[in-house]
Amino acid sequence: MLVGYLALAVSGCTVTSWKSTFGRHHPLSGRIWDVSSARFIDRQSLITRLARADFLLLGERHDNPDHHLLQAEVLRRLIALGRRPAVGFEMFGLDDASAIANHLGLAPNDAAGLGRAVNWNKSGWPDWAMYQPIAEAALQARLRIVATNLPRAAARKMNSDGLAALESSVKGELGLDRPLSDAMFAAMATDIRDSHCGYASEESVKAMIDVQRARDAQMAQSLIAASDPDGAILVAGAGHVRKDYGIPVYLAAKAAGKQVISIAFLEVDNQKSEPPNYTLANGRLPFDYVWFTPRVDDEDPCEKFKSQFEQLKKRSDK
Repeated sequence: MLVGYLALAVSGCTVTSWKSTFGRHHPLSGRIWDVSSARFIDRQSLITRLARADFLLLGERHDNPDHHLLQAEVLRRLIALGRRPAVGFEMFGLDDASAIANHLGLAPNDAAGLGRAVNWNKSGWPDWAMYQPIAEAALQARLRIVATNLPRAAARKMNSDGLAALESSVKGELGLDRPLSDAMFAAMATDIRDSHCGYASEESVKAMIDVQRARDAQMAQSLIAASDPDGAILVAGAGHVRKDYGIPVYLAAKAAGKQVISIAFLEVDNQKSEPPNYTLANGRLPFDYVWFTPRVDDEDPCEKFKSQFEQLKKRSDK
């Protein structure tokens, strides 16, 4: 029991401070794993390292409120150390840029209204209130909030047409005119099949690979464009911040020499008590750091996906 209390003290979390319900007492909840050195580190050590990054990628489960609160904490602590990065969101497409600029031009401190300005309630993302603490931290420090992702119309067109939906000049600019390596394609295909619990056809797997490539390349380019003079931070799904095939790959190609750090906020699993049990790719975790948190729900993700898939199928059959 003493060891458990010490772990909580080191991590800076308490059982009652978590918003998510499941896994609060898990031995990994609140702990930070340094992947390269295969050891735990405390928050202060992590923040000290993050302060040196040109690009910081904060990977999340979108509907976990604890992930957003920790992202906001990271941002506030970097600001306290004197950093002034641009703050990007996966959820904002480039076509949101003018709405963001117009809103903040009229109400530069209104984080709550930012969601309304981009019609967030029609976007399909979890409640803007979850992301609002991150925006508040940014606006209080007068940081720029930037749109990073593909325009929504382009993303929708890609769902049916793949990379052919993009103009040749855009594909060249984003580095999408070069084919994926066999190893990278295989890794992405395996992860997509797994995340869709075997329900994705091979044709849809290829389409989703194209969409993810385009999104990751666009977000990388947007971060580079926004990074002057003090770097950039991105809030995105954990799958986008993977070092093996996500945004870091495109940042390395376009911003050589810049330091990129990727953090994944991962939910704990009752069947997994040690960080090596959470490996995702080639027997390793494809991030620089992993910050473990409780879970939003206790449902089997494939059972949940199966239910959603069957509901969609019933609608399409009508």
